[in-house]
Amino acid sequence: MSKDKFVKKSLWVMLFIILGKIFAIIRDALVAAKFGATYTADIYNFSIGIVYLLTTVSYGLTTTFIPLNTNHISNYDREKRNKFVHNVINSYSIFTILITIIMMFLSRYIVITFGGGFTNNIENFNISVKVIRIMLLSLIFISLQSVITGVLQSHNEFYEPAAMSLVSNLVFIIYLVFFTEKYGIYGFAFATVISFLAQLIINLPKYKSLEYGYKPYINLKDSELIKMVSLMMPVIISTSLIQLNNFINRAFAANIYEGAVTTLDLSNKLNTLAYEVFAIGIAMVIYPTLAKYAVGEDLYQYKKALLKGINVIFIIMIPAAVAISILRVPLTTLLFKRGAFDERAVNLTSNALLFYAPAMIAYGLRDILNKAFYSINDTKSPMINSFIGIIINIILNVFLVKLMGVSGLTLATSISSTIITVVMLLKLHKKLKGINIIYILKSFLKILFAAAVMGVIIFIINNRIIMFLGMNMMGSLISLVACLIVGSLSYFLIIYVLRIEEILYIINLVKVRVNKN
Repeated sequence: MSKDKFVKKSLWVMLFIILGKIFAIIRDALVAAKFGATYTADIYNFSIGIVYLLTTVSYGLTTTFIPLNTNHISNYDREKRNKFVHNVINSYSIFTILITIIMMFLSRYIVITFGGGFTNNIENFNISVKVIRIMLLSLIFISLQSVITGVLQSHNEFYEPAAMSLVSNLVFIIYLVFFTEKYGIYGFAFATVISFLAQLIINLPKYKSLEYGYKPYINLKDSELIKMVSLMMPVIISTSLIQLNNFINRAFAANIYEGAVTTLDLSNKLNTLAYEVFAIGIAMVIYPTLAKYAVGEDLYQYKKALLKGINVIFIIMIPAAVAISILRVPLTTLLFKRGAFDERAVNLTSNALLFYAPAMIAYGLRDILNKAFYSINDTKSPMINSFIGIIINIILNVFLVKLMGVSGLTLATSISSTIITVVMLLKLHKKLKGINIIYILKSFLKILFAAAVMGVIIFIINNRIIMFLGMNMMGSLISLVACLIVGSLSYFLIIYVLRIEEILYIINLVKVRVNKN
């Protein structure tokens, strides 16, 4: 993919993700208003965490499927390509149905083992079990969606996969506005299932236009399927460990105080705002490109694309982490302080958010590095690093949760994710016999300096506005808007002066478009 196409596709993908994130913010605000920081909200967050943990299999499938299908597109005819896709769809669907049935039977023991805080009350326990069983129905739609989005991305079709969040959050919003009072938490669990079905549906028209269709073909002995499964296992383990880490954090939080799981979850959602909008979009677009260069053994272009992805991640995630750290209180107030979500909940969430911020940068870089390893068929290295990360995180949790409560859990996550991301970068540098670490470090320091100056500016602006207007909805809104405008202008001016390559390219691209018009 050319540099021009990479930037344009990335921007469109980010736009769809931004719209989805706006809907997600509305959804979270409605959830906070309807359920607050209570056991009802904790039960939902705990249950959806189990679903996300199980979806790591689907993530592993999509990740390993894309390079293999890219190879089929390049080297085989349509019939062989379609046969491979149909085999994956049918085999994986049967596997998912079996897993769903097994997990439904084990749901009571899952709550007993990991949801200690819910076993103290028989009503909360029974609700947890029922909600988990309902949400597990989502897995079949997730499994189908994972293959179909993999097909689309291997053809460099990113818009429908990027729009999935927008569609699913629209389902949530409709339920929360119109049906919560009548159907409560059980209805919300069913809405979750419908939201995943909606994600599948929006990908089907593009899938059909690529002429894949569907046939009930299964061959478990197919060499390509066996190869995919062998590559999948380390990816599944790696991603499962990341989700398991989040799940363990929730288990620690469930034993701190009522609403601690929700505090942890909301602080994580705020922390990953920029990550989910930008980093995931960039990783989505760059992965097929890395896979293409890896298949063609073009190491020069591969490294060039990788460096471009890393730099773009730094340009976005470093200032975002600084800004969210400084503006955490007005951000939490504006988004969630209403209904059952009171001043206490705002303070707990914003305090936890402060220590989450460094993890945002690590998450973004980790995703790019993972894709780099996967594209060269090394799925074991990310798995080993994830395993090391979860051990570090659990050890830190044990000590920090006693000192800092939920904030200790978020600090532990930041420390562990930073350590394993640096280790991964150095390992990839060694594996590829050099990826220009000096260039990456120089770019990082330049961007960090620009973000620090921006941080000082928005800190002063925020304090002045809050001093005059108070920490209320209006004061928070005005502060955030003012800081966004002034902070962004100051930041981009500094990195332009510092001659960051990717910013210079985007500015020149905009100039060309303007001159054409």
